[in-house]
Amino acid sequence: MSAPRISVDEWHKRLADRFKVNGLVGGNLRVIHEAEDHVSNYLVKTFRGQNALLDSFQSLLIETLTLANSGIVSNGWPRDASNYSTTLAAFSNLFRRFRACEVLYMKGYPLDGYALMRDIKDRALLMAAIARNMATFPEILGATAAPVAEGGDYGKEATKRRKASEHRIMHSMVGKDSGLPVDVQKALKQWDDLFHVEVHGGAMSLIQELGELASGRAVQIGPSAIQDAYTMYINRSAELGWMVARLLPYLQTTENAFGQSWHEKREVLDDSFRYLLEGLSDMGKKIGAAFIAMMDSKFMFKAPFYYSESDGSQLPGAQAPS
Repeated sequence: MSAPRISVDEWHKRLADRFKVNGLVGGNLRVIHEAEDHVSNYLVKTFRGQNALLDSFQSLLIETLTLANSGIVSNGWPRDASNYSTTLAAFSNLFRRFRACEVLYMKGYPLDGYALMRDIKDRALLMAAIARNMATFPEILGATAAPVAEGGDYGKEATKRRKASEHRIMHSMVGKDSGLPVDVQKALKQWDDLFHVEVHGGAMSLIQELGELASGRAVQIGPSAIQDAYTMYINRSAELGWMVARLLPYLQTTENAFGQSWHEKREVLDDSFRYLLEGLSDMGKKIGAAFIAMMDSKFMFKAPFYYSESDGSQLPGAQAPS
């Protein structure tokens, strides 16, 4: 017969009695909090241009979502735009994910933010494909109009369809069917691999920590003290910010719905991202040059650029719906 469960108060008291340090439960975290604040102050002072750029980007993304929401409140959901609500939700989710990356970076965990970035990269590429009429939201979600056979597993079928769609779309955006030069495709594959190795097993984080140990430095508890980790995050965050910034006009339900001032700010932001990344490219970074080539090909949209329903007919080999 099992022992009687302790009360909630007893459960809490046991933790407090065992783990109180200097009068605080879990008090060893105090030194970590202080280290995180120190890193934040250092990053703000050291990388002023990066902080100004990414804060401006996040501010415009907030303004864009606010304008889109206000438009819905004033005018209702747009007609003949069944996937606009999904699009708005997707952009809102992109802000939340990007903000999570920035919070991790500013607290001293740049490669943990880096690992989350692969999802932003993939979502931005898929959204660009939708905006270019190369894909539809139901397609990238794995939805199917046909009923699943009796006894079938809808979840497995949806996952299979979603992965197949993503592969086709990625090949068309940055891979073998993209029309991009082969050297650009190779550099973009290397760019993608940098995300992959950190997402699966935290390989870059581990290698950097082992390098610190080999140099005779103790393992860092809490925020990272490795400069290269911050540099890697900064480079990738600028690239992904530029991708999302290029997509923002797609949230307009009509041409120039967000007004001239909004467009002027977005153009300044776009030029600022290009300025930063051209600087990296001028340093001989192959990924930088390839990324700009991809942006100038796959993230250029027909003017005027605002929301329209996609049928996916512009994906190579796709058939327009009858």
